[in-house]
Amino acid sequence: MYRYLIIESKKEIKSEESPIISIFSEFIEITKVETEPYAIHIYYQQETDVSFLDVILNIMSDTLTDLRIYVSHQFENENQIKQHMSFIKDKLKLIPFIKYVYLDDKILLRYLLNQIDQTLKQNILRKYIEDTSMILSIKTYLECNQNMSLAAKKLYVHRNTLIQRLDKFYQVTGFDVRVFNDAFLIYHLVI
Repeated sequence: MYRYLIIESKKEIKSEESPIISIFSEFIEITKVETEPYAIHIYYQQETDVSFLDVILNIMSDTLTDLRIYVSHQFENENQIKQHMSFIKDKLKLIPFIKYVYLDDKILLRYLLNQIDQTLKQNILRKYIEDTSMILSIKTYLECNQNMSLAAKKLYVHRNTLIQRLDKFYQVTGFDVRVFNDAFLIYHLVI
């Protein structure tokens, strides 16, 4: 699975590039790095349990630089990353720099909740944007107040089938609709 980080700075980041990459290389196996005047894009493949928020806060305190980090969920191939990254770069411009130090799809969606459009839906729901069965399952589950048994009855599927669908959705999108905050955000996309 492919993942990426976007580390942005208010000022040119060239002088901080080497220490930032060095610090992140201690926690993740970096496969590629791209640099822009005000941002560094770090690509990696493995899953990690490192708190990127803690890492970026430590870097900020060590370098006395204002930074923010966007952490992506996983992707199946590099083409998906390129498409997603261009979308994310545009959306990050809408969020004031000082508002968040750490960003991911959940925070991005929460901030852009009143600006939902088709591209936002597509980038959050990913391959399930066209999957009417999955969307109906999620919508029904949420409209049944997250009651698995009731939703399964309404969908005419076995309870375990619904659980498997919700698990697959979580694996692909990073949103677990069994958790209230994620359910609240996703419901706005599927209604």
